[in-house]
Amino acid sequence: MFDFTEIDRLNKFFKSLLEDQFLLVYIEDRVVKKEGDKNTDDNHLHLFKITKSRSSIFEKITSVDALDDVKDEIKNAYKGFSDNFLDYFDRVDGELKQKHRKSFEIIEKMIKSRAKKLSNTVEKFGIEGAWGVSKMQEEFYFSVQKNLEDILDNLLPTISTGMRESNAYNGVLNCLNEFLSKLGVYTLDIDMNKECDYNTISPQNCEDCETDDGSKKDMIKELISYPYVLNEEQVIMEGKVMLWKVVHNG
Repeated sequence: MFDFTEIDRLNKFFKSLLEDQFLLVYIEDRVVKKEGDKNTDDNHLHLFKITKSRSSIFEKITSVDALDDVKDEIKNAYKGFSDNFLDYFDRVDGELKQKHRKSFEIIEKMIKSRAKKLSNTVEKFGIEGAWGVSKMQEEFYFSVQKNLEDILDNLLPTISTGMRESNAYNGVLNCLNEFLSKLGVYTLDIDMNKECDYNTISPQNCEDCETDDGSKKDMIKELISYPYVLNEEQVIMEGKVMLWKVVHNG
């Protein structure tokens, strides 16, 4: 049997050379698994995890002037996300297959269109009456949360699907994760075979989740996507899982 160890070593060497020395991106196609194959996402789901590295950006709102500063910080963070993606797209464009280039173009349009929506939300937000600091933080969060959820809801499926075929989408995810991290957004870990926390998780339909083990009622069978939060009380977007469904035979 042929030993692929040396080829794998050379691939890693050229990847390092291109990315570290020449600031290029080494694009690698992946074997596409058929729909319904087990563990389809196991090879990349961990890349979506964001470790909590800073406090929520909304906690910086301690006064009216601070609110204006946070507005600017959010807009600048999103502009940085957009610029980073465009720079990355430009670097990998020549290596992308046609179908992935079209996918990147769709991502580009989505990022630009959401920039206008986010900017409008941030700029139009105003204080009503004699709001205190907590009220300002809460109301501004609720306004911006809808935009962030919309961005995630539109980007994550495209990135996840693309990752099954090419590592080019890893760079897109890195740009997104960096933006979210700047706002204080992070992902919650999900423990398999534990009860579902319906405050942060949304169960999805499952055709292969039946069991006659009564102890698995409401237990998580499979993780589809992580919950994105600012803290456990401020959920940007619920995670998605499949739950065991207890059935009684006989």
